[in-house]
Amino acid sequence: MNYKKLYEKQYGENQLANSTKPHFWGLRKLLKKFDWNRYTVTEQIINPGGRILDVGCGDGFLLRKLKDKFIELYGLDVAPSRLREAKEKVKDLYVTEVPRFNFIEGNLDVSLPFLDNFFDAITCIAVLEHVYDIFLLVEEMYRVLRPGGYVVIQVPNIAYFKYRVSLLFGKLPVTSSPYNWQEIGWDGGHIHYFTMKKLCLLFESQGFLVKAKSGSGFLSIFRNWYPSLLCGDLFIKAQKPKILVS
Repeated sequence: MNYKKLYEKQYGENQLANSTKPHFWGLRKLLKKFDWNRYTVTEQIINPGGRILDVGCGDGFLLRKLKDKFIELYGLDVAPSRLREAKEKVKDLYVTEVPRFNFIEGNLDVSLPFLDNFFDAITCIAVLEHVYDIFLLVEEMYRVLRPGGYVVIQVPNIAYFKYRVSLLFGKLPVTSSPYNWQEIGWDGGHIHYFTMKKLCLLFESQGFLVKAKSGSGFLSIFRNWYPSLLCGDLFIKAQKPKILVS
């Protein structure tokens, strides 16, 4: 799969055609403080540290939100146009802090271009479902994390109640927001689908310890009592053990 070509088409050529207004727009506006998107949840469950890596960083939005929690911030993405945008925004917004940000081009289906035990934290938000070799990526994230470091992962939840109902009636659930699939890839480029149980098993199979499970979305503070059924997105926080077993 030519990821660079696909995502340059989506972002560099601006061919993403998203849905219009979200459901229950008036209610969401009224209860804005309870509308936790993927970035809000990430900020809530991440701890400050020295170095952080955001894989699939896009235009660097998440790293900019986390800049006060980390000393060095690294972003990795396959699309050159997204990285240029990320660098330009950091330069425009944080002139004196540019050296703290590092944006690197790379494909997540090969080894990560970093030393062992290099990062305190890794974020992987709305990315894992796009990557072909997810076992390699999880193994590589484990390698580049220091012992005691952790990864925060977010993926769409194929077991969300709405999707279960769709399947019951023979309809294919759509887990991405774009609807022009023919131009930008089937289901927005999503090639993997996860439940909470399988997501946890994926990381546990590579040596991680799952420390927290959550979800995001409108009123997710209440829906989180059963995120695997009631949340459209799934989050886990998984730690590399502090004491490694040889």
